[in-house]
Amino acid sequence: MCALSAYSQQPATAGSGSANAPTAGIRAVTLLDGQWRFHTGDDLQWGESGFNDSDWPTVNLNQSLVEQGFDTYNGYAWYRLTIQPQQLAQFSTFASGQPLSLLISSNSVGQLDVFVNGAEAGHTKGMTESPSEYQSPPFVVQLYPAASGPTVIAIRTWAGPETTITRGLLRRVELGAANDMTERHAMAIGRQWNEYVVSNLLVAFLFICVAILGGFLYMAQRHHPEYLWLALLCLSVAAGGAADSAFGLAIMPLSAYRIFTMFSGRIFIAITLEFVLHFTGTKSRKFVRGVQIGVLLVPFVSFLHLTLVYQILSVASEVLFCGLVIVLLFRAWRTGRSEAGVMLLPFFLAAIADSASTVLDFAASRHWLPEQFASHRFYFGPIEFGIGTVAYTIFLGSLIAVILYRFVRISQEEQRSAAEISAARSVQALLIPTQLPSNRNFMLESAYLPVNGVGGDFFQVLPLKDDSLLIVVGDVSGKGLQAAMNSSTLVGALRNELSHDPATVLNHLNHVLIGAVSSPGTAVKELDCAPCFATCLCARVYPDGTTTIANAGHLNPYRDGREVALAGSLPLGVIANTEYEQSSFQLNRGDRLVFLSDGVVEATNAEGELFGFERTQQVSNESPRYIAQTAQRFGQTDDITVVSLYLSSRTAQPSKEELAYSK
Repeated sequence: MCALSAYSQQPATAGSGSANAPTAGIRAVTLLDGQWRFHTGDDLQWGESGFNDSDWPTVNLNQSLVEQGFDTYNGYAWYRLTIQPQQLAQFSTFASGQPLSLLISSNSVGQLDVFVNGAEAGHTKGMTESPSEYQSPPFVVQLYPAASGPTVIAIRTWAGPETTITRGLLRRVELGAANDMTERHAMAIGRQWNEYVVSNLLVAFLFICVAILGGFLYMAQRHHPEYLWLALLCLSVAAGGAADSAFGLAIMPLSAYRIFTMFSGRIFIAITLEFVLHFTGTKSRKFVRGVQIGVLLVPFVSFLHLTLVYQILSVASEVLFCGLVIVLLFRAWRTGRSEAGVMLLPFFLAAIADSASTVLDFAASRHWLPEQFASHRFYFGPIEFGIGTVAYTIFLGSLIAVILYRFVRISQEEQRSAAEISAARSVQALLIPTQLPSNRNFMLESAYLPVNGVGGDFFQVLPLKDDSLLIVVGDVSGKGLQAAMNSSTLVGALRNELSHDPATVLNHLNHVLIGAVSSPGTAVKELDCAPCFATCLCARVYPDGTTTIANAGHLNPYRDGREVALAGSLPLGVIANTEYEQSSFQLNRGDRLVFLSDGVVEATNAEGELFGFERTQQVSNESPRYIAQTAQRFGQTDDITVVSLYLSSRTAQPSKEELAYSK
């Protein structure tokens, strides 16, 4: 017996543009929802009109099979419905003589094959000799009444072995005039777009826009890799949205969709963690690296057919991911990164919603909770979307706000830094002489290679009235404008220094540096530690080769490839009233005295090996340019300064080589 119920009856215009057309008619659609015979298994004879299905139990399409007392099953099942001639004739009167059609809707990925009076009338995309699962859209088949006797509709259904069927794969069957069914089919396809496609495509489009924005930001600030990871993060979400849409439109089969989502979801987690690491500036990354590797390995568990283990690991990895990101953002916010705080609350809300949805879906799939707890859906007008879409939208909004705020802040900082470097370079021109006072007594050379625009190295070569030279080489702690300003303070004091005794010069520079970094008007007590210090070496060289030198924590000079041993002392600016010792020795004509900064010794290669004192001594008798470039190629990490003095005075004592040659 067939249950025929009038689903909707409404006036409809039969035509337009014709004055003689009827103005109104009756449309009727009958919902075939009850008295279907149901049987699991598969036998093509069950599609024949003469098959006796009287011993099959009846089901109602409005209720799930489990609610009607059936067990869950996998694979094939059949539905059969018999319509008596008088019932069909009764409805044909409402169709005004038009052919009758059926609008059939499957449930989720269920595949259907429809037989009318034993003849195949239509089927879904995946219902072939080798069936595959698709998100099947509603479809229309013609209903041709039997020549005599009742009309039999038999529907063969199938879903893959990994799909546990609880509700039944036949969701809805409607009967009506062919034209009406065509219109209702178009409406059903529109509902499918609203349910599976529109929200996914919209989210994908928004994330693609942000990915493009991230790419442009990375091109503008290449030293900030978080923008590159942002772009990759957004592309992974957009790819997921495109796959969701392709599956919803029955373009992608469920088998490919499952594999894609297994890997794309884990890739999204790994990329997001990498983005958060760079965004928060987190230094301790071993645990996060372990989580990333573990998450990327989770999909391979599914290929071992450990379904329950895979589901548990999937849920655990998502919850761990959300918790870890929240912890990283919170720690960054506590350490002063305000943009992490802006992103923390939206991500926390999105993570809680998404994690709760994941846990509830898993519990419902295991029948630990009723089905109504799973997959809550929301509506914006006709558009349907889930919690995942809400979470992604909240996350996207926070990303856009935070990244733009961060980009503007970094741009402003870089503009200030550029202005500082420009000012520091102007100051640096006063600290590094471009021309040296070489004469008949002395030949001078120098090389200076800053590591990051401007540093704290300085040197001065001052010719004195008695034809001697005062050479001062130093290195102020720090970088940038502050170091350059402190260096300029020392250079200014040096040029105004009346005494040319090296130890006295260092004593005066020490007093000046401590005064420069102390609060104005505050007395400098002995043993007070200053917030800035400088190493410095001061030497006075006379035309006859007599050399007096004092050292304040700087590298010793090299004489003809050998280090000159000097008494050590504290750097400038450490302790007030420090007394510096000075030493004297005699240079011979033809001797070379080389002064250099710690940027040479501390050059470090990719393996972490220092250039060191041994290599420095080996090249110390070369030209300053050669020494500086050798250290730079090895791996420059600090400013490099090299100053060389070659004694050529006639009044100086001849070298041993000259004496031997003259004999």
